[in-house]
Amino acid sequence: MERIRGTPDFLLLFLTLLLVGFGVLMVFSSSQIISYTDHGDPLYFTKKQLLWAGIGLLGMFIAMNLPYTFYKRLYALFGIGSLLFLFTVFIPGLGTVRNGARGWIDLGSMTIQPAEFAKVGLILYLAAMISKKGEKIRDFRRGFLPLIIMTALFAGVILLQNDFGTAALLLGTAVMVMFTGGVRVHHLMIFFLAAAPLLLIYIFTGDHRIRRFTSFLNPWQDPSDSGYHLIQSLYAIGHGRLFGVGLGQSIQKFHYLPYPQTDFIFSIIAEELGFIGILIFLLLYIGLLWRALLLSLKAKDLFANLVGVGVVSGIAIQVLINIGGVTGSIPITGVPLPLISYGGSSLLITLLSIGIVLSISREVSKTEREKSAKEGLLPHQRYNKA
Repeated sequence: MERIRGTPDFLLLFLTLLLVGFGVLMVFSSSQIISYTDHGDPLYFTKKQLLWAGIGLLGMFIAMNLPYTFYKRLYALFGIGSLLFLFTVFIPGLGTVRNGARGWIDLGSMTIQPAEFAKVGLILYLAAMISKKGEKIRDFRRGFLPLIIMTALFAGVILLQNDFGTAALLLGTAVMVMFTGGVRVHHLMIFFLAAAPLLLIYIFTGDHRIRRFTSFLNPWQDPSDSGYHLIQSLYAIGHGRLFGVGLGQSIQKFHYLPYPQTDFIFSIIAEELGFIGILIFLLLYIGLLWRALLLSLKAKDLFANLVGVGVVSGIAIQVLINIGGVTGSIPITGVPLPLISYGGSSLLITLLSIGIVLSISREVSKTEREKSAKEGLLPHQRYNKA
């Protein structure tokens, strides 16, 4: 009996599993001290990360076994639903504040960050709307304006939660999807010119945001307060040198570097594995992103193309924001490192997003198999055709 769908891409699946496994290992290494001193169990954070990794991988498996047209049909539900979900953090007794941001829902034994769900919800919404509009996307009023209003609503609610990093990530991802979908460049420029003053006002009307924005320029000006996080991060990275101090041998995780298992896990990786280690690690990231992008662009459906671009852009921008922050290249924003940092919502949504790309890869595999069958070739022979 002929199989209806193709097989998911093995290389993308393998790289995803490899990075998730490495992430669990680094959460264990970076968190064992803080887990023991704060919770009495050196495996406290590791156990939770393993649980979320299991849930995320199950979600990825389900997502890749649903045809990607399922997400296209329900784009409004995913988009509007994830937007409304953002407002739940403002419900008294349900929303909770962490590090100055009101972005989490407290469910007792676990917390959920609705902004993570907004990332994939907005990607699916924009991709579906652009593919439906066709050439109308190049018209400002009928094409561009509805998309940018929806994007601004998402970003605005997240900014109200005092989460500038996630808002910037979401805006960057949305711009990449719209640009790839055919939105006129000068329309995007108009949006940037209108949004830039508002973002500057937002940054410079909060004392803590001003300190975060300026401390990366000279963290040693205030080494015990606003510059402390970055200084300790740079100490960790510098301590790693070329080959690192060895897995599990970090000094900075002994309560010198705050949040070593979340925001600053890259600093611990650099300290323990050195420049060579982070180079190999980043090559794995690049391989995953390149493979996901290549598979998505092979699809013959614009929606699939744009979803892949959105997922890849979102992960890539998040990596750049996290590493840029902990290395002092840009202000620290508190954005986690995808697939690596401790955090259930981030890991779950990243794996679900990759699952959607794997679903697209199954359709690409099916199309290539059908094409080979028409040419009278076996799948492994099409690459050797003269």
